[in-house]
Amino acid sequence: MNVQTLLQSPPTVNYLNEINDTTSPVAIALPSFSVIEVAGEEAESFLQNLLTNDIRTLTANTAQLSGFCNPKGRLLSLFYVIKQEQDFLLVLAADLAESIAQRLNMFKLRSKVDITVSPELKVMGYLSQAPLTNQATDFWSGVSLNRELTIYLPGHLHRYLVISTGETTIKEESQVGAENLWASADIEAGLPMVYLQSKEQFTPQQLNLDIVGGVSFKKGCYPGQEVVARLHYLGKPSRRLFLAQLKTVDIPEPNLEVADESGEVAGHVVRAAMLDSGTLICQLSLKLAAKDKKLFINNNELSGLTALVEDEE
Repeated sequence: MNVQTLLQSPPTVNYLNEINDTTSPVAIALPSFSVIEVAGEEAESFLQNLLTNDIRTLTANTAQLSGFCNPKGRLLSLFYVIKQEQDFLLVLAADLAESIAQRLNMFKLRSKVDITVSPELKVMGYLSQAPLTNQATDFWSGVSLNRELTIYLPGHLHRYLVISTGETTIKEESQVGAENLWASADIEAGLPMVYLQSKEQFTPQQLNLDIVGGVSFKKGCYPGQEVVARLHYLGKPSRRLFLAQLKTVDIPEPNLEVADESGEVAGHVVRAAMLDSGTLICQLSLKLAAKDKKLFINNNELSGLTALVEDEE
């Protein structure tokens, strides 16, 4: 089986709790992600001047979470930025890939850099209860082998993000997982994502990027840097990232409003996925002032609200 056939194969594992029943790794096709290639001798300095994180700290086959903001400090996109030799791969939501590539090209000017959405590179992942052999053991580090780049991501399970061509062979002993499985593991790990519906909705702090290592406050300027830095040094966020559960089978779209019992907007959905056959796990950006209230999505009450950062009030 290769990545192309993985996409067409019916899943044998749909929910996180089902992984407890298997000792095999679970291979998951991730078509909701795309890859932008940033190549050229000035690729590093180009990205350093645009993204929220410090690109210069990356070494070959390592990755980081980084944001791309508008001048008001609102996130246009989030990336897993992966360094190869002198080139970089930006893994992002597929529905944003073309528009973000165009936006990056607007800043190109005379920089010696090429920016393209790759038609060949595909994204998949492995989830496993045990570490996979011949793979990195430090979060955000990776291994490149046979035109396949694998990055070890944080999470409660062992999680490997794989960038390869569609012809790459899947590990023989693997079961097939639904993409929902990867999304729910991402949510549990506190890793957010920005989609077309949530573009320019959130600041980095509202998605905890300053907590999970997605923002550097020591690097130079980038679009929106003054707003992000001002909040960090002179204020404190009024919203943060939370987890919650919801009894429904209707997955809410990113940026859908979360309301309190009086009908006031308390926050927005960042991402959501099925935790089991009747329960959602939701990642929410919420006002800190609303965290002790009853909260609802589409008139369904949220339960198990959990902060992903210590109380800052």
